[in-house]
Amino acid sequence: MAAHKYWRALCMVSPTASPAPLELGEFQLYNGATRLDAAATLTSNVAPTSGTIASLKDAVTTAGAYWADLTVSGYVILTWAFPTAVEVDGVLLGARTTIARFPTFGLIQGGDAATGVNWPTVRGFGGLKFVSAAMTPIIPLSNPALTPRPIVTQADYSTEGGRGLITDTVKTKATPANIPTHCKVRLLRDIDDKVIREEWTDPVTGVYTFDYFDEHFTYSVKATHPTGAKRAVIADRLTPGLMP
Repeated sequence: MAAHKYWRALCMVSPTASPAPLELGEFQLYNGATRLDAAATLTSNVAPTSGTIASLKDAVTTAGAYWADLTVSGYVILTWAFPTAVEVDGVLLGARTTIARFPTFGLIQGGDAATGVNWPTVRGFGGLKFVSAAMTPIIPLSNPALTPRPIVTQADYSTEGGRGLITDTVKTKATPANIPTHCKVRLLRDIDDKVIREEWTDPVTGVYTFDYFDEHFTYSVKATHPTGAKRAVIADRLTPGLMP
């Protein structure tokens, strides 16, 4: 990955679609285990509704920056200006106390001009696990250009592919043991409740597998009883694993 004097974070989206809030308690840039952003000047294109940009680099999550509705204010771009070029290969984010405001994914771009369109380095981060008032581990950046993203069509739903993987088993509660259930399951994207995939579980084992979908979101899986004798069950806020 190349070194650049300017780095910016953008396309950060929380699981809430409308309004579209965003809240961060911390945002740090890393190379390996070495924190880089302490020497940089951090700015935002959109002033926060509450809190300060400076609190995103104070190494604590007791304060942060909150944007109430990005559909009104415009999407947030955080920009770090370094004295000299640095190479960023990881990020660390701090959460405040509301999961609905914490981003599920984002992009990092590196360039050598503070303005303009020349941002040659593009990396992504996703699969963030929310822990109230806590920081994530250092998250390695992925290269979207190297991630296979075929267009996948299944059960009349078309969406951009990725490396996402969610698999589990559906069972009906029974005594002495729960019974594997053959039923319809749907994969829904949490941010907008869009149905991404739909399939039937294995008739013998009750296993379902959704694969090769966009891993940069959290998802819910809804299982519907085949006869309607029982209510549907939903597992929500699932972070995808990755296909090999």
